[in-house]
Order: sequence, then C-alpha cells, then structure tokens
Amino acid sequence: MITARARALLDFETANPERSVSKLEKIRGLGLTPDGYEARLGQLVADVDVMAEYPELVYRYWNQRRGQASRR
Repeated sequence: MITARARALLDFETANPERSVSKLEKIRGLGLTPDGYEARLGQLVADVDVMAEYPELVYRYWNQRRGQASRR
C-alpha cells in the first residue's frame, strides 16, 4: 500500500522530472534534503505497489540510474 506521503512524493516527481535549481528548492520545501529525497525515491521505486501504479516513473528512474552508471 502506498501511503499518502509517499504518493505526494511520487506525484511530485512525476510532475517535476527535470533536475533543476527550482526543483531543489521545492524538495527543501517538502522538508527533505536532496540526498534524502533521492534515497526515499529509490526506496519507493523498488516497491511492487509503486511499480504497478507508477510504471512510467519507475522506468524513467531506472533508466536515469543506468545512464549515470554507464557514464562513470
């Protein structure tokens, strides 16, 4: 089951997929650090309920991570 707080974070990420300064400010406005936000998002996209309800977000998240790993 996806909690209301988790759903808010997932909906925020869906609406704000880009990496920008304004997104960082919004993340801080949610009461999270950028590292804390990324860590929580990483936990959420590994959840089967999230995978079922937010498949495009999960796909985009893992594609971004794969791209970052290949550039290292």
